[in-house]
Amino acid sequence: MLGAMTAPTELELVARLALAVALGAVLGLERETRHKTAGLRTHTLVALGAALFTIAGAFAVTGDQNDPSRVAAQVVTGIGFIGAGAMIRSGVTITGITTAATLWMAAAFGVAAGMGLYVVSVASGAMALIVVLAFGPLKPYVLSPRSRRRLDIGHLPGSDVLDALIASVGDSGGRLSVIETADEGELRRTSVVVWGIATPQLNSLLRRLSDHADVIEISPPPPTS
Repeated sequence: MLGAMTAPTELELVARLALAVALGAVLGLERETRHKTAGLRTHTLVALGAALFTIAGAFAVTGDQNDPSRVAAQVVTGIGFIGAGAMIRSGVTITGITTAATLWMAAAFGVAAGMGLYVVSVASGAMALIVVLAFGPLKPYVLSPRSRRRLDIGHLPGSDVLDALIASVGDSGGRLSVIETADEGELRRTSVVVWGIATPQLNSLLRRLSDHADVIEISPPPPTS
């Protein structure tokens, strides 16, 4: 049991906090560069706070009440409120789910680092970074290859462009997956993958979408005829 172990020195506890900060910062920096709702500071503070709560629960209380697992459980519960704040609902679409998941992972890094699981913390951080960096670009290649097409749509924020596209694809019997959404100044770029819909039908759908007042560009552009 953790309570029976020799208490670490304060220097080692500070090292655990520093590891939590580093892991949270790496994940937060990736979110920051993609202009997500929660970035570098939020992820770093979540990881640091989780580590501090874990350390306090493990070593600040002695005796039978020393149960770090209870602190870890409360951290998981508490991070739900922050994760919910990272998600944004617009019509039938919800964005920010990946960012909410990375915040949850940042809290997990903090708990693991606070308990002194250095190798586990670093390995988990590397795995999480691989997931957020590599899995997005790979997504189009692991989906059904039939009539699959990736589209990058530039449109005005706050518009119903994505809702209109989802509804049109669904009405045509196809499916759509949002890969990434990022703001670039006054323009929002949304990358999607559409599949399960015949190419001529999809081209016709995209031509109608390109006439939408809030759509600035579609890449690759649909053929004119």
